[in-house]
Amino acid sequence: MSARPPHLLPWLTTALLVLPMVCTAGYYLYLKGVAGRNARELAVDWNASRRCSITTYAPSLGEQSIRSRFFHFFSASTLFRVHDKEGHLLRSSEWLLWQTEAGDSEAPRWVSEGRVVYPTTQGYEQWELPECDAGR
Repeated sequence: MSARPPHLLPWLTTALLVLPMVCTAGYYLYLKGVAGRNARELAVDWNASRRCSITTYAPSLGEQSIRSRFFHFFSASTLFRVHDKEGHLLRSSEWLLWQTEAGDSEAPRWVSEGRVVYPTTQGYEQWELPECDAGR
C-alpha cells in the first residue's frame, strides 16, 4: 500500500500570493506611522471660542527616496488633527484609511463651535466635537 503525498501546491501557491500583499500592507502602515510622527504643520485654525483647533499637516518621511514615493503613491498629501486648548488630541484623519484628505486644495473650517468640516476627494467630512462647544 502506497501513501499519498500531501498536496502542498495549493497551500504553497496561496502563501506565495498572500505573503507579498501582507508584507506590503504592513510596510505601508509602518511608513504611515513614521510619516505621521514627522508630519510638518501647515496651518492652524481655531474655533470662535478658542477652545479647539484643527491643524493641517503634511505627512513627511524626511527625504525623497523610494520608500517616500511608495508611501505618497498610496497616501493623501495632508492630514488633519483636532486638539483642545491644552493640546490633547481629540480627532485625527490620519488613520482613516478609506478616505483621502484634500487639504492641499482647500482648508478645513469650523462651521460652528463644536463642528468642523474638512475636504476629502469624495466631498466633505465632518466631526461633531461637543467638547469644543462653549455653549455646552
